[in-house]
Amino acid sequence: MRKAILQVPLLAFTTLFLASCNSSALKSDAVNRLNDISIETDTSAQTIKFGNTLFSLPSPYHLTMMIKKTGAKFNEGLLNKIENNQNYTRTYKKCVNLGVYGADLAYMNLYEQSPLIINLFSVIKNIANDLDLTSAFSSSLIDRVEKNVDNADSLLHIMSSTYRDVDMFLKESQRQRDGALVLAGGWIEAMYIMTQLAQYNHDDMLVQRIGESRQPLENLIKILSPYYPGDDEIGALVDSLIDLTNDFDGVEQNYTYVVPEIDIDKKMTIIKSVTKSVVPEPVLKSITEKVGTIRMQIIS
Repeated sequence: MRKAILQVPLLAFTTLFLASCNSSALKSDAVNRLNDISIETDTSAQTIKFGNTLFSLPSPYHLTMMIKKTGAKFNEGLLNKIENNQNYTRTYKKCVNLGVYGADLAYMNLYEQSPLIINLFSVIKNIANDLDLTSAFSSSLIDRVEKNVDNADSLLHIMSSTYRDVDMFLKESQRQRDGALVLAGGWIEAMYIMTQLAQYNHDDMLVQRIGESRQPLENLIKILSPYYPGDDEIGALVDSLIDLTNDFDGVEQNYTYVVPEIDIDKKMTIIKSVTKSVVPEPVLKSITEKVGTIRMQIIS
């Protein structure tokens, strides 16, 4: 079974967050829904630990790999412009766009865009230096990237490892807020690329994946929620993400029951039933527009 649902107690920090928020900032129905959601694990996703809870969140590398499988052509116009990095002077902007550029780098890598990769990696390294992440971007790492720039598989492995190293470094140095923003930027950018491509070619695989994105979105909101009080920038981001969850109410879930297979020798029951997400055109259009608006807010 591709997905499993892991029920967990409501996080203490989420309870405190919801109790302290201004009621006008968050829609009451969204708040109630977030109180009841479960945390979903996905075999194609990375597992993020915040506090004492594990969250499943697809990494930009998994999402962009899926994009290439659709046969869609590389579209440089979808990416955040490299020169925009000059506008990122605040820590919030640097962190969230480190995630954005990380997703762009994964997208470039899968399409073997070597010249673009070198230029973007240089920008990522500079942002990382500004954020004091030099230990995660060592000189040996840079050498490995330069030596493997024409080897898509090796470069993907290096970048995936670096993505995890940055996340781990931020957690170990008690900079979970910065780490949460990097994760948010990467997820939003990958969703932006997916929704834009789905709008152009209506690929069933892309639309299906977009329809499955509600749970990762709610996981992301829970990761960001402890930093909501007193932070206007994160507050605005969380508000916009919660507003986006409302559109997923229009995604239909079609469940097809298939008799499970029982392996007596291994004492296993293999679940074969399938749930398919159906995204009506107006819902897809609204999700696409809202993701685009959120993405524009974080890259501008």
